[in-house]
Amino acid sequence: MKLKEFGRILGELKLVLALVPVVAMLTSAAISYFVLTPVYKSTTTLIVLRDQMTPYSEININTLILNQRLVRTYSELARSRSVAEEVINSNGLQYTPEELASKIQVDLAGDTEVLKITASDSNPEMAALIANGVAQALSGKVHKILNVRNIQVLDQAVPPAVPVSPKVFLNIILAGILGLVVTVAIIFVREYLDDTIRNPDEIEAHLKLPVLGLIPAVAMQTGKEGE
Repeated sequence: MKLKEFGRILGELKLVLALVPVVAMLTSAAISYFVLTPVYKSTTTLIVLRDQMTPYSEININTLILNQRLVRTYSELARSRSVAEEVINSNGLQYTPEELASKIQVDLAGDTEVLKITASDSNPEMAALIANGVAQALSGKVHKILNVRNIQVLDQAVPPAVPVSPKVFLNIILAGILGLVVTVAIIFVREYLDDTIRNPDEIEAHLKLPVLGLIPAVAMQTGKEGE
């Protein structure tokens, strides 16, 4: 199929090319707004510093290196079952420890002493509550196990105003593009498999023979003459 001919076919089906993407975009918008559950994320930022009982004069490079290593230990502890159980009991949450742990993400800020605890939930207030609750439980667990108080909160989690998913606008745009691509692909395949000859040019192209003449279409007339 020649590109020019394919372009002509697309021009004839321009209504379909416009209608299918629009329907796909409307469907995506409806699903994003009314079917998919929004997910909110809230983050508490912590920093591991000196123990409150340690004088400033005793802080050196070894202390900083030790704190950076402790951050990795604390990140694992923040995801532990014991911390999840404490958060559940302290806040009266209706989650199992496994469910709560699945909502928690702990990230390390490179080789720094900064730790980010992010909680995800369909309720923005609950996401902030879980993130702050994990930070508080982690601090208490560290003091209980290691007998140190070297975790300080830089930024408390606050309820987010906008969900991180679904991304409604992006979903709508992608649905429109996908609808257009699929429609063009279906038209191309359909025309490629269709071997119907519609005009003299196609006869010459397929049979490699010149057209000697055409039989004109004659309209059939019904009824008696003179009526």
